[in-house]
Amino acid sequence: MSSMSLSHRLLRTVVALASLGLVALVYAAGGGLNLMAAALVLGTGYAVRRPESVAVSVLVIAHAVHWAVSAPMPEGLGPWLALLAGAWLVLLLHVSASAAVTWPAVAPVPRAALRRWGLRTLTVALATVPVWAVSAATRDQSLRGEVSMTYVALAALTLLCGALYAMARQAPRTRR
Repeated sequence: MSSMSLSHRLLRTVVALASLGLVALVYAAGGGLNLMAAALVLGTGYAVRRPESVAVSVLVIAHAVHWAVSAPMPEGLGPWLALLAGAWLVLLLHVSASAAVTWPAVAPVPRAALRRWGLRTLTVALATVPVWAVSAATRDQSLRGEVSMTYVALAALTLLCGALYAMARQAPRTRR
């Protein structure tokens, strides 16, 4: 790690902070399993050292399982905000690990590339808010014939995918 550029050290630090933040967030939300949290902390260390490996994918899946099996169903605004923060932390973990393996570790990441990745990440983070809001607003909706909000959420997701596809087509192609 000593031969790594500063930008790569920072990206890997973000991976570690996002992952450890997810562990802490599960406990703050009222859940958490000590044995699984310990495994996640160890997995975080390995994923930070080897972000090009399958460890990051395993780590993200393990965080999702940890949240699903231990965090209570959100019932008030606080737990729903914790769920949104968790989604953003998973996104940050994924993007920073992906950026860390895109460029050689000894080379600094170009500022223009960081800006582009940051804007795309911000776009996805902001696009999760309407989906989260619909989920939070309809959490108590009966499923007996009242699925209109589900269709609204599906339509919003379709529009989001279309917008991301359009952005990807308009982005200039660069060669490494």
